[in-house]
Amino acid sequence: MLVRPQQMKPDTRAVSDPAVKPTPGDLHIVQKLIKSELYQRFRAAYGDLTGLPLALRSKDYWQPPLHGEMHERLICSYMAGNPNACSCCLETQLKLMELAKDQGQAIKCPMGMIDIAVPIHVSGRCIAFLHTGQMLPQQPSRTLVRNAAKKLEEWNLDITPLEMEESYQSAEVYTSQRQKALIELITQFAERLSDQANAIMIRKKSTEPLLIKKARTYIKSNITEPVRLEDLAKHLNVSPFYLCRQFQKHVKVRFTEYITRLRVERAKQLLLNQNNRISEVAFEAGFQSIPHFNRSFKRVTGVTPTLWRVQ
Repeated sequence: MLVRPQQMKPDTRAVSDPAVKPTPGDLHIVQKLIKSELYQRFRAAYGDLTGLPLALRSKDYWQPPLHGEMHERLICSYMAGNPNACSCCLETQLKLMELAKDQGQAIKCPMGMIDIAVPIHVSGRCIAFLHTGQMLPQQPSRTLVRNAAKKLEEWNLDITPLEMEESYQSAEVYTSQRQKALIELITQFAERLSDQANAIMIRKKSTEPLLIKKARTYIKSNITEPVRLEDLAKHLNVSPFYLCRQFQKHVKVRFTEYITRLRVERAKQLLLNQNNRISEVAFEAGFQSIPHFNRSFKRVTGVTPTLWRVQ
């Protein structure tokens, strides 16, 4: 059973995955790709051909990636709206993205369905994934449906047994061979998107004002020290108001948010060294206090520095 059209509420917001955070520029490129005619036409044709949902998400997207998409399975839609069930989906998503950083991969979720992710690369970096799935590798067995019913009962999902069984019985069936064919098809399209993403990046770099390039260089060079808008404006011989507006216009994030994200990225690199204490990492990354570091890190990545280190 598919989600009814009125239930669909596409959500393109990105919530931080602790392991991989794209730069503001990457997020801008992904949003451009999502809005492109190339992607929109392929997504519609793919859905009509396969009966499966398809979504393009940045690599830090930390929600069920196919929620709200056309052809979404009803059972998956209900799970996405339940915190406990949703966490199960997100664990599967994290494993899949880790497997698919270099090439498309398929994985079976705890509900017995197959999800697929294919990476989008720009200059050798993975910035996003094409997601599809919610298919079965074979016709659903009584055991599969019975076990799924137990899980749904534990999660108190507001879905009737009949709706759940219909959702399984109507699911598309793709054998391992057909799954490989899907991955190959989506990979070919991902390469076209990568070409378009590279073109967007080149245009963006060529049009970025010299003022912003100098601002980025200054911030990066002084990231471990307090960086005030007024000081940077004075260094660049412009007014703080003008610099603030130009920064927001071309970088697509607020000045303070850009600095915070750079510092968090630096902190993540420092945390890879297990000998570095959390307090040392905080100050070496440019944060002025431990509480500020913890709050900022969790807001950007979704988890605390301690939890990010052990994942």
